[in-house]
Amino acid sequence: MSNVTYINIGFTQKSHGLEGELKVVVEDRYLEDFMKNERIFVEVKGSKVPYFIENVRGKGAMILKLEDVEDKDAAFVLQSRKIFLREQDLIPEKEREFEVEEEEGMKYLFLVGFTMEDKTAGLIGVVTEVVEMPQQEMAFMKYKGKDVLIPLNEQLIVEVQKKEKKLLVDLPEGLLDM
Repeated sequence: MSNVTYINIGFTQKSHGLEGELKVVVEDRYLEDFMKNERIFVEVKGSKVPYFIENVRGKGAMILKLEDVEDKDAAFVLQSRKIFLREQDLIPEKEREFEVEEEEGMKYLFLVGFTMEDKTAGLIGVVTEVVEMPQQEMAFMKYKGKDVLIPLNEQLIVEVQKKEKKLLVDLPEGLLDM
């Protein structure tokens, strides 16, 4: 068996509706690869499990329908999991149709999937979504079993370690005591 290199292109979020659909976030630079492949791999119990894509709709947070995932329970098992493509499934640079451009306004969208760590509180969790609020962008995540929104701005962000997918922050006291 040959060694296959898998590339993490995004992740699943919550299940959507009753037909087994999932919300997914795919990194901008892998969007074209994702849209042109008929199969993705989802990490389940440490293994990369292949799933065929039945349908994808929406922009930004997309709704994904996978073959053989027929109901909410089946989709529930696949929530909050990393999505992969094999390296050989990626489109060669010269064959790409569109350039990746930064989404207008959403400065911190790339932080989805990053682990957030606070100077005082330590590990907080993984950013599952970045949402745009009227005042600023917010990181949506689970902290101690609860959904929390954490402001994303230069005053609070200490360091972004892209390679390690780590976000170091210095949050105001009491922000996590909800």
